[in-house]
Amino acid sequence: MSMAEVEALYRLGSPLAAIAGIAESTLERNDLDQEVVTRLRAICDLALDALGTAERREAESAPPRPPA
Repeated sequence: MSMAEVEALYRLGSPLAAIAGIAESTLERNDLDQEVVTRLRAICDLALDALGTAERREAESAPPRPPA
């Protein structure tokens, strides 16, 4: 997932979105050790999971919409 995709899915400026985006953009480099690649993927996955959890919690705690 690119930084643009992360920003499109989640609030712009979210620290977790920034972490995921930085990890993803760093993964585009071709000179990384395999252990670094593995750790960056884990960081990105954890940040995206945390973002998803935060978004779900926010949606659940939002006041219900009045009927139309």
